[in-house]
Amino acid sequence: MDFNARRSAQIVIVALFSVVITQIIYVALSSAGADINRMVIWTTEAVAFLAMSLFGLILLVQSNSNGAAWTAVALGGIFNVIQVGMGLAMFGPLTDAGEAMAPAFQSVLAGAFFLYFVGKFLFGFAAIVTGATLLRSGVGAAKGVGGLAVLTGLAAMATNLVAMAVGMDMVQSAGAAGTAATLFLGLALTFVARAES
Repeated sequence: MDFNARRSAQIVIVALFSVVITQIIYVALSSAGADINRMVIWTTEAVAFLAMSLFGLILLVQSNSNGAAWTAVALGGIFNVIQVGMGLAMFGPLTDAGEAMAPAFQSVLAGAFFLYFVGKFLFGFAAIVTGATLLRSGVGAAKGVGGLAVLTGLAAMATNLVAMAVGMDMVQSAGAAGTAATLFLGLALTFVARAES
């Protein structure tokens, strides 16, 4: 199968939207106190982040434009695959081990969220770069989406940078800002890919 730039971009865009959806589902279920099948949600996210990593790198090589955005998407995907993997592989055994392993669990949890914040920071950067492209060359709805991508990207970079320093106290605001930036990054990339095809 030939993964040209157009097809690779479509895969990255679908992957970005899928993690926005899983984040919304996870937060909604958590807020409602519902039972969450973390394995299903986190495995879905892991596959999406792997797709972003792989096809972001393919686009970096194939595309004549948006190199900084594709690099940020690919790196954001890589960091998020690692953090999701920590959740899937390490959280269960550490919590099952009881109180004796509580300090180790807290350390692993903090490390996983640091990588989560790094990934959201990078998606924010990609949203700014892609949004700026649309502000320069887009018209109508594309320009509007570009502006929103820049604004949400700035918010994501700022809140996730602070979260990297202060830790878990910023999870909700950093996660919300990063998810918004990821949504508008996906929308902005849709317009960019359409213009380039």
